[in-house]
Amino acid sequence: MAYQPKYAKKPTGTPATNRPKSDMPEYRETPRQKKRSKAGWILFVLLGILVVPSSLWATGKLLHTMLGTVGRPKPATVAKVGDLTIRADVDTYVEQRLREAREALVSADKPVIPEKEVEPVRKRYWIEEGTLVAPEPDPSRFGESTDPTQLQAVLDEAKWLLGDDPVYFRPDGERYQDSTVMYYLDDSIFAVTWKEVHDGSVYTFSEVKVSDPSQFRRHLAGGEYGSEIQYLTTEMAASVNAVVASAGDFYRFRNFGTVVYEGVARRVEGTYAETCYIDRNGDMHFTYGGEVLTMADAQAYVDEHEINFSLAFGPVLVDNYEVMEHTWYGVGEITEGYARAALCQMAPLHYIVVAANTTGPYQDIPTVATFAKNIAATGCTMAYCLDGGQTATIVMNDQLINRPVYGQQRKISDIIYFATAVPEGG
Repeated sequence: MAYQPKYAKKPTGTPATNRPKSDMPEYRETPRQKKRSKAGWILFVLLGILVVPSSLWATGKLLHTMLGTVGRPKPATVAKVGDLTIRADVDTYVEQRLREAREALVSADKPVIPEKEVEPVRKRYWIEEGTLVAPEPDPSRFGESTDPTQLQAVLDEAKWLLGDDPVYFRPDGERYQDSTVMYYLDDSIFAVTWKEVHDGSVYTFSEVKVSDPSQFRRHLAGGEYGSEIQYLTTEMAASVNAVVASAGDFYRFRNFGTVVYEGVARRVEGTYAETCYIDRNGDMHFTYGGEVLTMADAQAYVDEHEINFSLAFGPVLVDNYEVMEHTWYGVGEITEGYARAALCQMAPLHYIVVAANTTGPYQDIPTVATFAKNIAATGCTMAYCLDGGQTATIVMNDQLINRPVYGQQRKISDIIYFATAVPEGG
C-alpha cells in the first residue's frame, strides 16, 4: 500500500460495500408517524398565515393610539383618571371611618380618665434674713367686695397657695352688717379680712397664708430690742410694708414671760407665764408656767427648737386642737369681759389674727373662756392671747379694720405682721 501523510484529505465518498455496519437497528417511520408529521407541518403553516398578520396589525394599532395620546390626553382618558381619583378619595374616607369605629369599640371598655390640668410652675420668693423692711405690696393686688361670687373666685385663684388647708373664711358667711371683705393676693401671699358677730361681740378676722416662713415677721418700735419709742399699729405697719398686721404683746409695758428676738433670748420671767414661740419654719410652740425660768433655759429652748421670736402675754387658748381652761392667770382679766386679741395657726404657714371688740349695737365683750370657744371654732391647731384692751388692733393695707376700745388705737412697742416676698415691681 502506498504511503499517505497522516493528515491527508480523506476521500469524500466511501463505497457502500466498505461502510462499517452499525449495531443499532435501522429506523423506519410507521404510517401513523408519517401522517402525524404531515398534520404538524400543515398547522405550522396555518399559524404563520393567521398569527403573524394579526400581530402586525395589533402592533400598528397600539403605536397609533400611543402617538395620538402623547401630550394631549383624550377626554375619555381624563375622565378615567378622575374616576380613579374619586375612587381613591372614597377608599380613604371609608378606611378612616372604619378606623375610627374600631378605635371607638376598643375604647368603649376603657374608663375615661380626664386630663389632669397642668399646674404652672411658680417662682419661689422669700425675704432675706436681716431685712428690716419687707417689699412693698402691689396696690393693684388689694381688693374688696361684698359679692360672694367674686370672693369665691378670689379663693379659687388662691387655691395654688392654700392647697388642701381648711379655710375658715366663707364667701357666703354671715358678716357684721354686711361689712366689706378686704383681700390681697400675689405670688407669695393670700390674705382676707372680714367681721363676724359672736356672743354679742364683733370679731375681726384676718386669715393669711404665706409661701415662706420669712413672711411672718415681728417688728419692734424703733427697729431694735429695748427701744423706748412707741408708735400706733397703723404707723408701724406702714413703715415695714405689712399686708396685714396685728398688735403684739406690748413687751415694753410689763416684765412678763420669755422675750426672744432674732433668735436670742432677751428676758425671762416664767414663774407663771405661758409664752408663745415662733420657730424658723413659722410654727407655734408653747411653754407653760415653771418650765423656763432662767436665761440659760430660755436659750437652750430657743436653740433646740430653732426659735425666731416669741410673744409674751397669754394665756394659751388652743394647744393641738384642745381648748385650754383657765380660772386664773398672772396677767390680764380672765373671768371678766374684755377686748381681746389672738394669734392662731391653722396649718403650716397658714394663720388667723383676730380681735374681739364692742361695735355698734354689739356691746358685749368676751371672757377668756368665751373667746377660746369661738377661736377654737375656726378649726385652728394652736391659738394664743395677745395684748387686749385698747391695744387689740388689726390693720390691712395701712387701714385700721376693727374698732378698738374708746374708738382709737394707742401707741405700743411692737407688732406682728405678714408681708409679701415678691420684690417691688415683680
